[in-house]
Amino acid sequence: MRAIFRVLIVISLMVAGCQSRSTGLTWTPLPLGSQIQPTSVSCPVSGTCFAVGQNGLILKTINGGVSWVTLDLVNNGAALANFNLTGISCPSSQVCYITGNQGLILTTSDGGQTFQIQNETVNGNLTLNAVSCQVTSTPACVAVGNNNTVFIMSQLSGFWVQDLAVQTEIGPANYNQVALDQGTILISAMTQSGQGAAGLLESVNGGGSFLFLPVSGTLAPQGISGVACQSASQCVADGAGALLVSGDGGLNWYSASVYGGATLSGALTGVAATSDGSFWAYGASGSLYQIPSVSGGGLPGRVAYLQSLPGNTVALTVGGVSCQSAGLCLAVTYSPSVPGIVYGSSPAGVSGSSGTSSASSGTLP
Repeated sequence: MRAIFRVLIVISLMVAGCQSRSTGLTWTPLPLGSQIQPTSVSCPVSGTCFAVGQNGLILKTINGGVSWVTLDLVNNGAALANFNLTGISCPSSQVCYITGNQGLILTTSDGGQTFQIQNETVNGNLTLNAVSCQVTSTPACVAVGNNNTVFIMSQLSGFWVQDLAVQTEIGPANYNQVALDQGTILISAMTQSGQGAAGLLESVNGGGSFLFLPVSGTLAPQGISGVACQSASQCVADGAGALLVSGDGGLNWYSASVYGGATLSGALTGVAATSDGSFWAYGASGSLYQIPSVSGGGLPGRVAYLQSLPGNTVALTVGGVSCQSAGLCLAVTYSPSVPGIVYGSSPAGVSGSSGTSSASSGTLP
């Protein structure tokens, strides 16, 4: 009996070890310079990624992050230095939409050769915090921001229209992130005192009307800060002390567990859904978790795997994640006190970049 018990222990350890290796990634820092603070990233196709950040930062890579070109051409002039760019969504390698402070919505339709300002406001307090786009359904893009602000674009290359229906469903709030799948829109909100709202705003008719979906304070003691969906039903939301999964579009939520029984570290502020089927929850103190895709069942995976970003990441906030393919991802980080870093991943056991990424100005390839 004792020998059988030992065998069972060995088998269980072997299974646990395999599971860890199959979901773990090796991350390599790609320092970009002392003045660069990237806050969001989008990789529309393998090898090609765009990142945006503070002080009008726009970067492009066509080799998966090994080297970057700095883009600052807006209406044929350098006009972004006073803007902090907060979000980017690229439905193709040629088309990207970018949000920022002062109500900025910026677009390129030629892969970053030129940019056009599509929206700007004189209200210096209005920051648009995130944008999400899709290729084949309507609405094409949704941008959200402070002061209960939502802009919707029905078709790609169309016009942005402010959606006023959303303002009647919740009190004063700042909208932090938006998930978009066909006609379903999910929005996470922060109260104006800085705490996540205890629920999400949902529209199932492309923004025609919204409902507030409450989330239990037991599941999210400080509310919801971020949300992303792989479909209209499978979604993940997070907040300080909360990492939740839903299989019915946000009607019901369940806590995800951290692999190994660890507790969540850092205040989580955002979620990314990537093309490999994974979800990524991220936030302060370099916090980054992967919820890998699972086959079968209505729920996303319910086990989150802590990602180990090398170096001292206490002062860094992870602002976004985007993947070019399974295991090949970029995570961008920023900080008010130390240089921002782009981290590149590779599957466990595969050598990553040497960590000598550079950013330079110049003509796009």
